[in-house]
Amino acid sequence: MKDRSTFNFVGSYLSWIMDSYDLGAVVITASILEKLYYPSLGVLGAILPVVFTVMFRPLGGFIFGFLSDTRGRKKVLIFTVLGYSFSIGITAILPTYYQIGIVAPLILSLLRIFQGIFIGGDVSSSFTISMESVNRHRGLASGIMQSGTLVGFVIVDMLFTELSANGSFLFSLGWRIIFAVGVFPAILAVFIRSKMTEPKIYLEAEKENPIRGLKPVFQTILVMIGFWIMIYAGPQFIPIYLGTVLHLPAHEYGFLALIMNLIGIPSMIISGMISDYIGRKSMSMFGLLIGVITALNLYTSSGNLILPILLFGFGINLPSAITPAYLAERFKTFSRATGVGFSYNGAFIAAGFSQVFISLLSYLFPTSTSAFLILLSGGILAFAGLAIGPETLKRNELHA
Repeated sequence: MKDRSTFNFVGSYLSWIMDSYDLGAVVITASILEKLYYPSLGVLGAILPVVFTVMFRPLGGFIFGFLSDTRGRKKVLIFTVLGYSFSIGITAILPTYYQIGIVAPLILSLLRIFQGIFIGGDVSSSFTISMESVNRHRGLASGIMQSGTLVGFVIVDMLFTELSANGSFLFSLGWRIIFAVGVFPAILAVFIRSKMTEPKIYLEAEKENPIRGLKPVFQTILVMIGFWIMIYAGPQFIPIYLGTVLHLPAHEYGFLALIMNLIGIPSMIISGMISDYIGRKSMSMFGLLIGVITALNLYTSSGNLILPILLFGFGINLPSAITPAYLAERFKTFSRATGVGFSYNGAFIAAGFSQVFISLLSYLFPTSTSAFLILLSGGILAFAGLAIGPETLKRNELHA
């Protein structure tokens, strides 16, 4: 990467870390938000803030992806970063249900909707500008970029674990501190604006209607639906499973979530690096098998969960590490941000209901069995989507 391209990658990576920090914040505090904002809904109340966030990501991915293709990657990235920074900041000072009644959950739900729109838009520009700025070892760069998701989760998990040492403080003020920290992307936006540039491939490409280049989206969105069903029935459900279902103390499930996400960082980087040799498709299909096996091991485990959750954290993150490179390589430049943004986020139209399906299926089966069955269905969908699509390592739209 040349110097200016390096700034593009680093800026996108930092934006993606803080983007993921927000999602990590609402996931790790789900059991707390349920008690403070949706006190009569149980597991469903813990799930709702996550569902509201992910269900509106497709809208943001399409709108801001279209703008990124027609107006420029950099401008859109700045706007989305500032947008989700503002939303998470308001959440930090929002009164609870016990203070202002039903208005509180309504406002929280609205803030999560806005957050989903801005985060969905952020994917369109951050993934696209980073991959367009890389010519060599794009798989490795993809693994690093995607691992930013887990870096954001690790930051929030560490903060949560530290604050959960005092349970009463966590419920009264600690959870607010977690959300308040998420305002920092507004500061990063200044750095991003001053250092980032539009990628050369974008500046030199002919500008056409992005809609005309979305033919691959039917295949890519199937892959992403599978990936995110696995993620939302797995890593994103684990804090709820440990806290609300297994009733582990906050400091215990906070620590388990931390090590699960921490080990996923090298997993993604290794997966991305291997994909530069055996291909994105092959690496991801192999990763899907490992992810399902480690999930079965975790959801059937009892007693000490440290080893099962470490194996799960490594295995479940192998397949999706190729996502930024694979999606960027599937779409032509004039429609890349729209295609990437809608594929990545459009999958949540289906996958966003994963935890609701787990909740409903739990009336028939134990929650652990329900979670694994939903996760397995995601693995099957992703495997099928990859099987009908091309291998993009050698032949792709980025012309590495």
